[in-house]
Amino acid sequence: MLIYAIPDPERPGRYVPILAEDTGYEGIACVDDTARAALLALAVYERTQDLAVLRLARRWLTFVLYMQYPDGEFANFVRNASGRRNASGPTSVKGGVWWTARALWALARAYRVTGSSVYRKAYERCPKPDVLDGKIQALLALGEAELFRVDGESHREQLAERARSIASCSGDYFRDACDDPRVHLWGFHQLHAVATVARLLQDRALLGPCRRTVNELLVPVVRGLGYYEVGPGIEGESLPGSGPLRGLKEGLCAYCISPTVQGLAELYRATGAERYRQLGLRAGDWFSGRNDAHRRIYDPRTGLCADGIDGDVVSPNRGAESSIEAGFAELDRRSLRASHRRRPQPIVRP
Repeated sequence: MLIYAIPDPERPGRYVPILAEDTGYEGIACVDDTARAALLALAVYERTQDLAVLRLARRWLTFVLYMQYPDGEFANFVRNASGRRNASGPTSVKGGVWWTARALWALARAYRVTGSSVYRKAYERCPKPDVLDGKIQALLALGEAELFRVDGESHREQLAERARSIASCSGDYFRDACDDPRVHLWGFHQLHAVATVARLLQDRALLGPCRRTVNELLVPVVRGLGYYEVGPGIEGESLPGSGPLRGLKEGLCAYCISPTVQGLAELYRATGAERYRQLGLRAGDWFSGRNDAHRRIYDPRTGLCADGIDGDVVSPNRGAESSIEAGFAELDRRSLRASHRRRPQPIVRP
């Protein structure tokens, strides 16, 4: 499964898969995006009970399992069609935290949805990354939350600890690193994770940092039509109504937006507060034209999403990450629209 695609010069509207070569030759398929695809397919299956979607998820999970070494660690890319794993490239090194955390989340959800012990054993066999990065802590918490949902007890302490760790160094908003007020909105799952833990553990104390993150960071980000990096002192534009925060848009893509949509949707489920539903929908509108290019960049009929926006120019390319992340945002957009007709019963009162 190649993960990048460019326009086919001979067939307008069609795309040609290409090799991953951002940092030299990477390979032809990777755990990070295959696990991401499996997560999306499992989410769709839960909503539709479409067995064809479940079979697709299982096929993708077969690749994830194949990429796990006997010691439990994951490499990211396979080098070629023979399945030789790339364990040393900078975007594929064995034990790399991003693809490890993503694989763990996918395996945990697969176990919860299917009940297959194969996925639980693979999850437990993998050494968990020991890093302070807020994004990785959030991804690990989202995986542990899947297992907690199975029995209401598994990983309770780890969930609470990770959420409090993210919240404890947040300042006015959740950060990637405690000592740096700059955050990259790419992969910013901190709100998503902490709101999920607050809901599952019924921990009201976690809602305050969530609200501050929305008010101080995400409201200005959504008003400004999205950013890649935000913080004080950045040589970029001032965020609307944010005081000292400035933002850069270079690198703006679907994965800068979808975690915001997911986080706001989860905070709405936890509190029932209408403002979070409205802000989540507004953030999700980025995919349908509320962006700097004023163009729809995601087509829910085909599942294809542009790889990003540079100024007012939409990328002609369609990669796996952007298309899958747009799918996550689309699921939550539909859920938030449906909630207007039937408000959720919040587990944690605002």
